[in-house]
Amino acid sequence: MTLKRKYPTQEVNPTNFLTNEEVLNLLETKHTYKFKQKDFHKLYNCVHCRECGTSDERILLKQKFLKDGNKIEGLEEVKKIYEKYGTPYKDSKNRIKFPNGIPTKSDTLLYFGCFTSVKNPRYGENVANYLLKHNVEYTILNKEICCGYPILVTGIIDTYYKLVERNKKIFKERGFKRIITVCPSCYMVFKKHYSDTGIKIDYFTDYLKPASNRKSGDVCIQHACPLVYDCKPGIDKQIENILKKSGYRVIDIPYFCCGGGGGMQLIEDTIEKIAKLRMGDYRGNFTTYYCPDCGWFIKFFGRKLKIKPKPKDICELLL
Repeated sequence: MTLKRKYPTQEVNPTNFLTNEEVLNLLETKHTYKFKQKDFHKLYNCVHCRECGTSDERILLKQKFLKDGNKIEGLEEVKKIYEKYGTPYKDSKNRIKFPNGIPTKSDTLLYFGCFTSVKNPRYGENVANYLLKHNVEYTILNKEICCGYPILVTGIIDTYYKLVERNKKIFKERGFKRIITVCPSCYMVFKKHYSDTGIKIDYFTDYLKPASNRKSGDVCIQHACPLVYDCKPGIDKQIENILKKSGYRVIDIPYFCCGGGGGMQLIEDTIEKIAKLRMGDYRGNFTTYYCPDCGWFIKFFGRKLKIKPKPKDICELLL
């Protein structure tokens, strides 16, 4: 039987955890009070894994925190960077080495997202290669505009919608009818806030198939929280079945955030505690993932804590 843990930040920082009931009550009575600076520790104690079901409500409380005149060091500068450059990584260029054979024009876009492009390019390369090998036609953008989710979860909602409109303009001008994303956050916001474009949004795992040559080894899976808990239920079973049909033995571990959820830039100590706790769950020959944030966190903290399973993304295991 799979171990059931508490919500990630509740598990490692229970003193500052707001329950769903408290969150909803604060929203219902928001006109009767003003947040103070000390409220930061409770309001921002969230990785937005979306397991609790009140992630959007917690974002609204953060928005109120800022509107009430409270400050977060460096956040205003981050907002300016997003609005000027369309990405949080203004000094970092796309590091993905694109495979040959990608057409310059297609009505399908493969959208990598900021984190993949800069922090985990190998993951993006593996997805791109896998899709090409399986005859999935797509094109890419030379420069992407961030989907906006990382700034949204800080409570700066106006900047988020500016990025949404910039992306919509690009997608419309290029005539895209389908977007394949490789990041759960990008998939989630495109599905929810781009529906008026009429563009079909897929996640790259929709195109995965069992490996043609028999594989072997024990694998534990770090599932992508926003997909499992919110916008793509059933993806966990899909991934498990593909690996099993490929020959792998899937090891049962608790469902739990890797630590790389949204909003992580403001609660680094809490994030590290979650990641260290999660690393202790991984067993077998491989730890696999289908989220760029998960991949980066598993590799970084896996090396730090010397875990035994080798981190490999889902496409690496299937190629």
